Amino acid sequence: MMDIEIKRKKIKNLIIRVEDGIIKVSAPKYMTKRKIHGIIKNNKGTIEGLKIEDESRNRYKNHLFGNKLNIDEREIEKVYRKELPEVLDKVFEKYLKITGLGPVEYKIRKMKVRWGTCYPTRRLININLKVAERPVEQIEAVVLHEIIHLKILSHGENFTRECEKYLKNYRDIERELKC
Repeated sequence: MMDIEIKRKKIKNLIIRVEDGIIKVSAPKYMTKRKIHGIIKNNKGTIEGLKIEDESRNRYKNHLFGNKLNIDEREIEKVYRKELPEVLDKVFEKYLKITGLGPVEYKIRKMKVRWGTCYPTRRLININLKVAERPVEQIEAVVLHEIIHLKILSHGENFTRECEKYLKNYRDIERELKC
């Protein structure tokens, strides 16, 4: 059986997910441990499916530019903050040369949901610190995506075509980034 991590929250229903091989349960504060374990036991099939789905995702936890790191998890952010700016400087410079577009400034930030954000009127681009886990080709796709937003605001077909002009396999990389 996998490890189980239970967090009690001010919620009405129990939520089960599998992340990095760990069953993570968000449970209502009032629910007993016995009831939680009973629900887990009754949903073994669903949990197995979640486990398989979790394993099939291309996880990059404790990776730097797609390569596994054997360092303490507490040190990883320091490594990302040290290594990522150098790579981003080169990638921004590359795409400035070939697109003619570039931000006035870019910042590296911790973000929960997005790989990057663009503020066209301020010509500011934020890049998620976690992009350092990904292979450089995927980092390039994130940067290109945000740079193209300086020209095209929406995510329509014109936007995708513009990205593909500079990175032929943009759509494939974008799919990988969603995993």
